[in-house]
Amino acid sequence: MRFIVLPAVLALGTMAFSSGAFAKRKYGMAGCGLGSIVIGPNGGQIFAATTNGSTYSQTFGISAGTSNCKPEKATVAIIEQEQFLSVNLKTLQKEMAQGGGRTVTAFSEVMGCKGPAIEAAAKVLVDSHDSVFAQPGIENVRDNATAQLNNNNETATGCDRLVL
Repeated sequence: MRFIVLPAVLALGTMAFSSGAFAKRKYGMAGCGLGSIVIGPNGGQIFAATTNGSTYSQTFGISAGTSNCKPEKATVAIIEQEQFLSVNLKTLQKEMAQGGGRTVTAFSEVMGCKGPAIEAAAKVLVDSHDSVFAQPGIENVRDNATAQLNNNNETATGCDRLVL
């Protein structure tokens, strides 16, 4: 019994301290593996963790990129954007309030904007400062910025990482 419980506890502990973006993935707190496919992200995570640990599907899935263990492009984009915001949030807020800056431009690039869409995105972000920062928290800021950029024709077509 100890052999089955230990992987489950390790999986749950690892997920508890990892990025907040796990909620946007196809699995819950138990992590990826056969349990994530059978139980799903909203089912009983103890059962999912037990399934993952007892079948070694999580270890195999992580190594092979199967069983929901390979993040989709959208998930990767969200994680990278949230990581950028976690480091640059205060500077971004200040620059957006002041009318622009390097951090606003860099955030536009992290949002997947290329060419003339970078400048357009920076303008949209500056103009929508109050909407972007309407609610506190990195996820809210990212979601609000994404919504504002999706509402603009130039940035909606010129930025390829606008994931809600």
